Amino acid sequence: MTQTLDIHQDVSRLGRAQAASSSAAPAAISKSGVFAITFGITFMVLYTVLEQLNWPLFTYHPAVGKLDFWMQRPRSGEGPPMYWFGWLALSGIGAVTVSFVATLLPRPWLYRATVFCCVLAALWPALLVAAAFIADRVSFDAEFLKSIWLAGALALAGAAAISFYGSAQWVQRLWVKWLWLVPVGGLAVLGYSLKSFFLR
Repeated sequence: MTQTLDIHQDVSRLGRAQAASSSAAPAAISKSGVFAITFGITFMVLYTVLEQLNWPLFTYHPAVGKLDFWMQRPRSGEGPPMYWFGWLALSGIGAVTVSFVATLLPRPWLYRATVFCCVLAALWPALLVAAAFIADRVSFDAEFLKSIWLAGALALAGAAAISFYGSAQWVQRLWVKWLWLVPVGGLAVLGYSLKSFFLR
């Protein structure tokens, strides 16, 4: 009788362990899922970068109904130009291209490439802000700290280290979570860059 109870306890313990391990492991994602998640991440990163650099695919002049390729400055008598549609179009084209390529990559490469790009996108502006904060508060001339290339090199090294040394399980679990983190970060950057329009 005690042996029967012990066997049942072992079997139930084994079942609980298998259920816990299967719930901890991320589920396999289909190619359409890979496309959708990659598109969501890539679109927000590209839109934020293109808006900051002011690189639209085209410029729309609503007062005269005219469309120009790339970025065109306002011209006399044509009213203010709209770049928003051009940023959306270029971000969409770029995101579709990157998402299609992502469906062709082996999953481990995809996970690490996504972590690398997202960490780079987060570290670069964070290091620029930190460098500007430090340069404005030290007593010596530290203008070299405000260099976009110095911050970029440090961000590149940090992103490479994090994506290379992160465990495969951690990178795989983090991959889907970037879909929530990146748009929030991108919107925060956009909101900060547009604050002068809201505070007038």
